[in-house]
Amino acid sequence: MLEFARGVGMTLLQTLGYYLLFLILERLLPAQRNQPLRDIRFNVFYLPFYVIGTALLAPPLTALVVGQLRARYPQIFGLIPVNSWVGEGLRWFVYLAIFDFAYYWFHRAQHTFAWLWPQHKLHHSDVSLNVTTSLRHHWLEEPLRVFAMTLPMAILFDLTPAFSAGLAFALSFWGFYIHTNLNLHFGLFNRILCTPQVHRIHHSVRGEHQDRNFAAIFPVYDILFGTYVAPRRGDVPETGLSSGERTAGIWEANAQPFADWLRMLRKGTRAGAG
Repeated sequence: MLEFARGVGMTLLQTLGYYLLFLILERLLPAQRNQPLRDIRFNVFYLPFYVIGTALLAPPLTALVVGQLRARYPQIFGLIPVNSWVGEGLRWFVYLAIFDFAYYWFHRAQHTFAWLWPQHKLHHSDVSLNVTTSLRHHWLEEPLRVFAMTLPMAILFDLTPAFSAGLAFALSFWGFYIHTNLNLHFGLFNRILCTPQVHRIHHSVRGEHQDRNFAAIFPVYDILFGTYVAPRRGDVPETGLSSGERTAGIWEANAQPFADWLRMLRKGTRAGAG
């Protein structure tokens, strides 16, 4: 229990450190000006629920799913022995390229399938996109990631603890960065790496931006699969849900997926009875 509390505390402190750093930069060079403080405060107050929920669900499920499968079928793990044929730099690229491919399709599925959308909706309901939006995820997303991303990547790669720790740090930092409210424009570079302006389009309420720019690192997947929209210099689209729906409070944020699923079940039952 003490170890659990220590881990949660460290995660919260590190995250708040990132928030403080990028919020200062956002004040100096904002894309969207005059974001209400209440929106940032909401995300900060919600953060412990996400961190604790994730810490309670993800590690045990990973140990159960990945650990048990590895113990029973060790031969199916580590199918790509990158340590034996590529250097350190290329090893990072190979892993991140395949990771983002898996993330692209998982993320796209969240927007495509009605039963997956409720646990992703909270993330998109923020009308003040900024660094604190990065962990405005419902904690039910993490168990899904175990099956959609953690397990496939474990099967493909036999990673050392040190390499895994480096990847976790890099991916965490990148997640904060692409959600920042920074007035930056990288021109053609937006087609090479995801930037805050590329990802802002994914959160946009405009019709032409719906279900676009799913990749978190490499926009090439959006380009290949027809979901890429290039940002325009100086264009700062409004963000949130196109329906205009807002999340009223912390408890609603935690209960939202369950309420949505219950409504869907009731609607389905009524439709079936009719």
